Amino acid sequence: MKTRIIKSLASIKIGIVIILALGALTAWGTFVEAYYNDAVAAQKFVYNSVWMYATMVALTTCLIAVMVDRWPWQQKHTGFVLAHIGIIIILIGALMTRYLGIDGSMSLEPGGSSRFVSVNETVIAVYATFGDAPSGTSEGDSGFRKIADRPVDFFLNRPSEKSPYNVSLAGGDIQVVDFLPYAFRDEKVVESRREGAGTAVRFQLQNDKVSLTEWMVQPGRGREIAKNLGPAQVILASQSAALGSQIEGRNVIVLRSSVGSEQLEYEIHTARDPKKIKRGRITAGESIETGWVGLVFRLLKVIPRAEEQVIFKATEQSTPMTMPAIKFKYSGQEHWLGLNSMVRLFTDQAAYVVTYENARIALDFDLSLKEFTVGRYPGTVRAASYQSLVAVPGVGDHLISMNEPLKFQGFTFYQASFQEDEQRRPTMSILSVNRDPGRWVKYLGSLLIVLGTIHLFYFKRKSARSAK
Repeated sequence: MKTRIIKSLASIKIGIVIILALGALTAWGTFVEAYYNDAVAAQKFVYNSVWMYATMVALTTCLIAVMVDRWPWQQKHTGFVLAHIGIIIILIGALMTRYLGIDGSMSLEPGGSSRFVSVNETVIAVYATFGDAPSGTSEGDSGFRKIADRPVDFFLNRPSEKSPYNVSLAGGDIQVVDFLPYAFRDEKVVESRREGAGTAVRFQLQNDKVSLTEWMVQPGRGREIAKNLGPAQVILASQSAALGSQIEGRNVIVLRSSVGSEQLEYEIHTARDPKKIKRGRITAGESIETGWVGLVFRLLKVIPRAEEQVIFKATEQSTPMTMPAIKFKYSGQEHWLGLNSMVRLFTDQAAYVVTYENARIALDFDLSLKEFTVGRYPGTVRAASYQSLVAVPGVGDHLISMNEPLKFQGFTFYQASFQEDEQRRPTMSILSVNRDPGRWVKYLGSLLIVLGTIHLFYFKRKSARSAK
């Protein structure tokens, strides 16, 4: 009975079926990646699917059955056995990489340090004010405690109105009712009924060569916000805010709001003459001559109590401008939340911060960015090369460039990309972080396949000579 089962599993027909299934899955994964323009979608829908795992289990079973069927092995079977064992070892190494490895990114600001690696897995985290948080939760420097941290995978388990994903809070449940894997972020400023909402203004700066139209929204009543617009800076603040060094030596327009009023007080500070300050009041529709290269400031709209409303629009494919987003309900209101962003929720008893973000893994050491440099193509602003000088604990300074990674404590750090501001000054170095405990296992499997193939051809050649 056992011999019959083994011979059936070792048959060429089953082997052909498995190879065809593996080819079909690989082709389907290629199609999915091309359709969505996203390798993550191919991994989740195909390469990490139950169908792929079932095919790999069938392949492993078939390889073992073929070797058992040839028992007892002879010298002529050496190459054949080595190749089959090599394939099985490669599959084991791939499993080790999948479940024990780390593949993520680390962001470093110039002069800053970090030990956190962001990975593809996502979580929903909720932070609450001290009075509302249960004991045993973690406390942050911002006066909030983490009261929930849920790993989620909405790619495969998409929430809906009928089947929401719930996170329980003291004031009611957060219900995630929709997920968009690829979405464009859009926002608008609307009137708010919340007591602590700040003022919003829409204005225009214009002359013969420049025309800028912007919204500014205070994050809360009495809190200030600044916007740098090249030749000028605009600050929206409260009546009593002391700005000090923010206006020294700069061309600054200060707008001061009062509770419930659509009229603003303004101050115009000129860098060339700090003592000359132009003051007055302005309402929507009025203009002010700034005195800077013919710039005119025009106040278009004032909303005394406002908030930014963020929405997301779905699209079929991934682009550099898209991101995953979720829609959730809380206390009868709907909120959109993009990946690696947050929403503040307020109740009579507490304030909450809800985040939807990539999961982070803490390393055992900090990496510090001492210097980041960008080389550009002559006559253009395009980056030709970029590199990070980092401080490594116990090692010292190490230069990470596009072709020279850093290897430390089992991790490999590659220079992946960077971020810069409007003046083309680098603001963030992004490193790709990889740890693959299955790498050497896969190397061993590959070596066995090569040795088995060499032995197979050698044995055939030797047999041919003997026959002659």
